[in-house]
Amino acid sequence: MLAESIAAAIFSFASMMLIGRVIGPHAAGVGTIAIATFLLLEVFGATLFPDLLVQHPKLAERHASSAATASVLLGLVLSLAMAAASPFIADRTGSPEVVWLILALAPMMPLAAFSGTASGLLLRDQRYRLMSLRLLVGQPLALAAGLGAAAAGYGPWAMVINQCVSTVVTFLLLLRGGRLRLRPQLDRAALAELWPVAGPQVAGVAVLVGRYRLFLLALGFVVSQSVLAVSHFAFRLLDAALAVVWQTVGRLAMPRLCALQHDRPAMAEAYGELAQLQALLGLPIAAGLALIAPDLVHTLLGPEWAGAASAARVAGVAVMFTFLYGDQISLFVAVGKAKWNFYVAFGTLVLPMIALVLLKPETPEDVALVWGAQCILFAPLLTWLVLREIHRSVWWLARRIAPGVLATLAMAVVVALVQQGLNLPPAVRILAAIGAGGATYIGVAWLALGGRLPPALLRAALVRS
Repeated sequence: MLAESIAAAIFSFASMMLIGRVIGPHAAGVGTIAIATFLLLEVFGATLFPDLLVQHPKLAERHASSAATASVLLGLVLSLAMAAASPFIADRTGSPEVVWLILALAPMMPLAAFSGTASGLLLRDQRYRLMSLRLLVGQPLALAAGLGAAAAGYGPWAMVINQCVSTVVTFLLLLRGGRLRLRPQLDRAALAELWPVAGPQVAGVAVLVGRYRLFLLALGFVVSQSVLAVSHFAFRLLDAALAVVWQTVGRLAMPRLCALQHDRPAMAEAYGELAQLQALLGLPIAAGLALIAPDLVHTLLGPEWAGAASAARVAGVAVMFTFLYGDQISLFVAVGKAKWNFYVAFGTLVLPMIALVLLKPETPEDVALVWGAQCILFAPLLTWLVLREIHRSVWWLARRIAPGVLATLAMAVVVALVQQGLNLPPAVRILAAIGAGGATYIGVAWLALGGRLPPALLRAALVRS
């Protein structure tokens, strides 16, 4: 799962970067509006039942078939809604071509809904190889198709083709190798057994996953297509790297904290170890990307995307605050207060929307401030909620994350000196900054940890949980 997370981040960013570089900021902005519309609605059909198919203790064929049928039917409804909304979206964004882009994506919605449900059965059966093939086969084919369309001069259609190929390949792989078949069945009793958990679950997941997609779509109503594309690329630059940290720590934290839910002192210690690990992994990546963003954007995208560097710097500093209090999502689930995850997700959805309306950003830096404000403003609240649950003080948490904070500060000083002191080509300066900053970070972190690995990675921690 770690390898899949890393590969997914690489392919996702590579597709965005390479196609965007060929078609340019304006065309990428138009394509982003259509893709954001699709992804915003797709989350409802694709996430409706997969977690429940993993969790249900007595899963039968009628549950799986009914879940797949219901998901596909919802996908059809979402497809029609997406097509109906296309003229409004095109009018509000000032991009008439968006109508045809959205109409081309709409038929993909039922396929994505089926694939999402089928993935739940794969995870239940622990068929990780087939799950990985979705990425290892689908993403290269999608990237090749998108780049081919971009090189042929199809502009924003290249992004749509990339998304369509990825969706179709995933659907065909899961249809061929998964347990689900195209046999419609709607067992109301089976759906009634799944719905009490499916309803709240899809609400929380939809808000959590869809908040950025909704923000991106709303942003298209406020700023130009070029500013939208540049801002989106800056956020994706960070997300491509940091998603690996969040997913990896989450997979460690969820089972470990749930196993200790009846031993609160042990849970508190485990949470502290996991918070330390998250800080050690996330802080240097966020800070490092913020520091080398100008050279990185220049090397990967070219000078016309320079605005993405400033936006990435602002967003990188803001996202560092999210690595100071640990994985609160897993903790709230473990203590039986998953509703807090929904409340937090909803808050982080509403706050940027309000800021978008009030501040009316005009530049990528302004957009990054609007989006990044939630990271800074919610950090004290989440820290307080976490420490209240585990009955620990803020100084206790500060001691746990101190190695990551100290090592990141030392790394930042070295990288800044390299960036300012070496008159080298951007690509060479990036390598020099990574080498010097990485060596500094590892050395300081090792000393701060007392010459040992983080406790969260030691076998003793795994055996105890």
